[in-house]
Amino acid sequence: MIKSMTGFGKGEAKGRFGRFTVEVRTVNHRYFDVSSRMPNSLGTLEDKAKHFINKYVKRGKVNLSLLHKKGDKDLGSAKLNDEAIEKYYKMLNKLKKRLRLSDEVSLSHILSFPDVIIQEQQAHDASSIWSAIEPALKKAVLDCDSMRKKEGKALYKDLSGRIKKVADSIDKISKLAPMLILEYRNILHTRIKEILKRDDYDIDKARVETELAIFAKQCDVSEEITRAKSHLGAMKETLESNTEAGRRLDFILQELQREINTLGSKAGAVKISGLVVDVKSEIDKMREQAQNVE
Repeated sequence: MIKSMTGFGKGEAKGRFGRFTVEVRTVNHRYFDVSSRMPNSLGTLEDKAKHFINKYVKRGKVNLSLLHKKGDKDLGSAKLNDEAIEKYYKMLNKLKKRLRLSDEVSLSHILSFPDVIIQEQQAHDASSIWSAIEPALKKAVLDCDSMRKKEGKALYKDLSGRIKKVADSIDKISKLAPMLILEYRNILHTRIKEILKRDDYDIDKARVETELAIFAKQCDVSEEITRAKSHLGAMKETLESNTEAGRRLDFILQELQREINTLGSKAGAVKISGLVVDVKSEIDKMREQAQNVE
């Protein structure tokens, strides 16, 4: 069954390294592309996270968000950076004299600089951290995949209904097409009779039959109908597949559009032209929907 490219999932996991919160959002995209937002300290695990997501998401734009709230035991220790404190204190006093300010340099001024307090982090093995993150990431990805499957069912239902409408219209065109030659023959004979009423001409029957044969060849749409039905069959098979279907559907719809355009240009009857317009409308709608299929 096809899947949508739009979904969202969230997962959380708590352990000795603290709490990890993972959010995965996916939207339409031509290829598989991941944008991640995670703490710098976990940057080495980014590729591993992308590879994990790719097991479930084959195509689409993925936004990965990873938040880490450290546990009390993992906060490490803090110490003052004496060298930085001296430097900033002297710099602020110098600036005070230059600007002739009356305010005193306070502790809050010095603490506003980011490197005044050094947070010593405990070093952890990347594999140990990953084992803590993976459950949260897996839940987020599975939730997202579940939503993509659910929307995929809705897309399947919509596309299947439109395929049925197109197939019905093509069947009607197939029944109307043979009538074109008969109608043209009747029109031709009527015009010949009108001419004979006014003037005395010899009518070359062989020439008339040749004209009919040429017209029949020009308006023959049997090949286009056969190929269009073949494309519709391929679409049904693609909708039932468990692999990436979006690109294949887009290609099939392009080919179907080409056949319908040719059919419309060959068969110019009013009834057929109306059916061709209906088919083109359905194809446009299907192509819009196919843009969201993985």
